[in-house]
Amino acid sequence: MSGHSLSEPQITLEVLIRLNGDYAATAVLLALLWRGAERAPVRISSRTLAEYTRLGHQVVQRALLRLEERCLIRSRKLSRTTGAYTVDMAALRYLLRAPFPEGEFLPGFTPIPALAQLQPVESPADDLSHAT
Repeated sequence: MSGHSLSEPQITLEVLIRLNGDYAATAVLLALLWRGAERAPVRISSRTLAEYTRLGHQVVQRALLRLEERCLIRSRKLSRTTGAYTVDMAALRYLLRAPFPEGEFLPGFTPIPALAQLQPVESPADDLSHAT
């Protein structure tokens, strides 16, 4: 992660890239942060995380395992369906300091001229500057 301040979308993209494009793990990690898991353990079921992230229940369960294997989260089983999850912010900072993977193309970082053509064009109906 560079020395300057990054926006949330930039941080999200950097996490996604450093997790080798693992969208499910990135989404679950961000959902836990959204719930405050960097401050205290968050009690939540994997089904609720699946609803938040719009991912399948088993996809979320596997993502939780991968995040724990990478030491980005710690979990404690509370019941058959609910766990308490904590995000290790030191491990997340370490991940963000890691160099980008090697390659010619990194989504979100390598300029793609064709995407510039998709910039929204304001239609006359959207321009209300002339309205009284």
